[in-house]
Amino acid sequence: MARTHRIPRSRKSKQQTKVRTTKGKIIEHGDIFFFYRPKIDTEEVKDIESVQRFYMVMSPENSHLHRIFLIGQKQLPEIIEGKSNSEERNWALNVLTSSNAEEIRNEFLPAEYLTETRGSRRIGAAVPVGEGKYSIVEHEGHSELAYILELPEVPGPTQREFQIKKESSYIVSVKNPDIQVPGYSAFLKRKPRYPNSLKEKFGNRRWINIDDPHLLDYENSQLLLIGARKNDVEEELGIDIDEEKESSRTAELFNDLKIRKDQVPLKPLFKGKFPSKEEVPFAQEIKTLTDEEAPGRGGKVGGKIAASSSVSAASIAKVLSGIEFPKNKNQLIDYAKQHKDRISDPYSVIETLRELHDTRFENMADVEKALGEIR
Repeated sequence: MARTHRIPRSRKSKQQTKVRTTKGKIIEHGDIFFFYRPKIDTEEVKDIESVQRFYMVMSPENSHLHRIFLIGQKQLPEIIEGKSNSEERNWALNVLTSSNAEEIRNEFLPAEYLTETRGSRRIGAAVPVGEGKYSIVEHEGHSELAYILELPEVPGPTQREFQIKKESSYIVSVKNPDIQVPGYSAFLKRKPRYPNSLKEKFGNRRWINIDDPHLLDYENSQLLLIGARKNDVEEELGIDIDEEKESSRTAELFNDLKIRKDQVPLKPLFKGKFPSKEEVPFAQEIKTLTDEEAPGRGGKVGGKIAASSSVSAASIAKVLSGIEFPKNKNQLIDYAKQHKDRISDPYSVIETLRELHDTRFENMADVEKALGEIR
């Protein structure tokens, strides 16, 4: 359940990150983590097509607070130097904020739930795929989220699947929850319960810069990320983030988030590669989801984000009108992108199509059947 109050910040005992600023104003800095969760009943992940969800966790310094953000399209925005287009944009949704590390750990545990048609289903544990240091910086009239990766020391194939670089920065804005924005209609029922002091910051603007990090503390707060830079981040922003050389003993992932080393595969975090089925530890803790928590019924864990439940069949049929079958999932998405002007909210449709299983569709009836399985 979303929290209605701001969680007080308290000091961490760990050594503070050293940040020197010469150009940008530091709004917040701390530890950043990335996780992926396999698709339902998937035993081995080989690429992003086998991934259900991609998460970013921000743990501010001088605080025991942790925020879990669900990242749209299951990857960070692509960064193309000197170019800006829709492919470089992505959304992030706060799905949990807590000062209790055990609550964060529990959110990432494997889970089981029952369905009327398929019986018991299993959602795999969230797998750590990156750890580093981040800063939110006020820079030349906008706010940027910058990070430097500490683990793995050299990003590998797994990180490339999620567009996780050794260092990157993104222009970041917070959405006004009371104003409808094209492409964000799926989130109308998911609103952060900001106090008046934060609501007043938005005025009549759709998006605002992050001048107060408490804007990120509330569940259902929504962010827009736009790829900015992937090289010389510290020099460009005028900051100095002292990343540390981490190991399995010193990693904040295990010390702060209380993730247990024997319960998650470590290969993506330290080697940058997806684990084989044999390298995935046996689940020692499995939580049982209620009907309300289960995927497709409003649940957060491994479930479909609001987009898949709010997009109408008519909208999908309209944007796919005239398509020639057979087609695979990627071809459906490409066609929807080419004809996005047919509907007012194409991005929710495209996001829903991304949730389909990667299979061959012989006709529109196959598409409708597949959509029914993810709702």
